[in-house]
Amino acid sequence: MTQFLTQDSLIPPYMAFPRFLLDKEGLSETAKILYTILLDRARLSQKNDGWTDEQGHVFILFPIKNLAEVMHKSEMSIKTALTALEKETLIVRKRQGAGFPNRIYVRVPTETLAQTDRNLSVRQMENCPTDRKKSVSVTDRKLSSSNKEKSNIKRTNSESKDNRTAYGSYQNVFLTTEELSALQSEVLYYQEYIEKLSRYMASSGKQYANHEATIRSWALQDHPAPVKRIYECKEDESL
Repeated sequence: MTQFLTQDSLIPPYMAFPRFLLDKEGLSETAKILYTILLDRARLSQKNDGWTDEQGHVFILFPIKNLAEVMHKSEMSIKTALTALEKETLIVRKRQGAGFPNRIYVRVPTETLAQTDRNLSVRQMENCPTDRKKSVSVTDRKLSSSNKEKSNIKRTNSESKDNRTAYGSYQNVFLTTEELSALQSEVLYYQEYIEKLSRYMASSGKQYANHEATIRSWALQDHPAPVKRIYECKEDESL
């Protein structure tokens, strides 16, 4: 069973995946996950006494058998991954003698980490915004674009209201004197259409750029203009 993540959701236990591993194309996925597990264990060793050597280097004890159980891999796969990590100088193993597990020292390439962090921030600027003033997600841009369109319509209506008079029960239908005069002479039941438009905009929240054009369009749909038929007479035919 799963649930959607909210601001109050508890995050399940997790391990931090080092970003520099994304650029390690030569490493297998098993080796990368193994390094993540070893690094997570080394972080615990940092917080506890008794897990540093004479030089102050942190080490961990993690037998191959236990690693294989944790990762659900064969012991051979774990040995191969450990060897690959050693070749990349990401870990160092030191023998402690017969019957004792090897000490594992986890190494961190700080230069590569800093470089990868900069590269990742450039590549994923749109997908991983950290400053909403500088980067906006794709969804936010779509919403912003939609809001701009609505704002443009409202601004168009607002700018044109200066020369128009409000009509309708909700005083939201704006017409100039010339537009109202034209509707009176050309549109049948124009007052009903003004009321209809006023109620519709008030109830739906929808806006129209040109109220006169909307009323004419509705009236034309309800009362289509009659089609004038032109009859042509033949030479030997009379009307």
